[in-house]
Amino acid sequence: MIRLYDCRGIPLETPKSTGEPLPAAACWIDMLHPVAEEEAQVELLIGVEVPSRDELRDIEPSSRLYIENGAAYLTASVVWKADSDFAEIADIGFVLAGERLVTIRYGEPKAFSVFAANAHRELAGLGGHDVLSRLIEAMVDRSAEVLEGRSRHIDLLSGRIFATGKQDNSEAVTRDLEAMLGIIAGHQRTIAKVRESLMSLSRLAGFLQTLPAISDDKTIRQRCRSLSRDIQSLSEHADFIAENITFLLDASLGLISVQQNQVMKVVSVAAIVFLPPTFIGSLYGMNFEHMPELSLPWAYPAALAVMAISAVGPYLWFKKKGWL
Repeated sequence: MIRLYDCRGIPLETPKSTGEPLPAAACWIDMLHPVAEEEAQVELLIGVEVPSRDELRDIEPSSRLYIENGAAYLTASVVWKADSDFAEIADIGFVLAGERLVTIRYGEPKAFSVFAANAHRELAGLGGHDVLSRLIEAMVDRSAEVLEGRSRHIDLLSGRIFATGKQDNSEAVTRDLEAMLGIIAGHQRTIAKVRESLMSLSRLAGFLQTLPAISDDKTIRQRCRSLSRDIQSLSEHADFIAENITFLLDASLGLISVQQNQVMKVVSVAAIVFLPPTFIGSLYGMNFEHMPELSLPWAYPAALAVMAISAVGPYLWFKKKGWL
């Protein structure tokens, strides 16, 4: 699929047939899951090759940020599906060829749809470099939005975890805390993907400032510098959130351990309470021939009484110490 926009963000009509040439007024060419025919159609317009999906996945820095045949090729790893617990990274390619920007993507980050909807209010008709810088700005803003949302959810989760830990039902507490471990894992995955995305965007913004067309444009150059500062601030905020997630994980595991220790304490007390009566019962159950107490009429109730006292004694002791 190909979407076309002019330098002011106005959508252009896409030719119905892949054999037809694209309009010369196209400034931003957005390719979503492109097929070979669409790639050829775009290459005919911009005069340079469009990177394939396998080339976008290359992690070598020299393969992600470079200049070839007068065109700048850039690849960024951008987070998407960030509103779910299964956030992913999409490798998005950018090609700056003259005054045109081509984006090649096999994912649908929300920043693209938001930017496309508002491009006509933000773009000033300065060409593909202006489109790219503002598109990166939209992706950074989206990362900030994700971090803010996750930060609020983590605060609420923190209250739930410690409120759950105060309940009396050990089995219910353990079950709820174990369920929250899955929620914590979802938050951790999303934050990790956002941090990866910010690192990639930081490299992209730094590379843009070295391009002659941008270094000569004071407005776009200052925007790129501002983006670098924003990305740095968001990266620090993401680190802070990651530390909070680690704390919640440790707290949840600690509370689960406390609940399990409580169960073990009850089992241990029960074992100690029943140990003396068991010993007495075992002693008189050995059936030796010469056991004087066996022939006495009061021996049986006396043995029961001793067993009861030996069980109640440890229980009262534990109760007094506050171990129950």
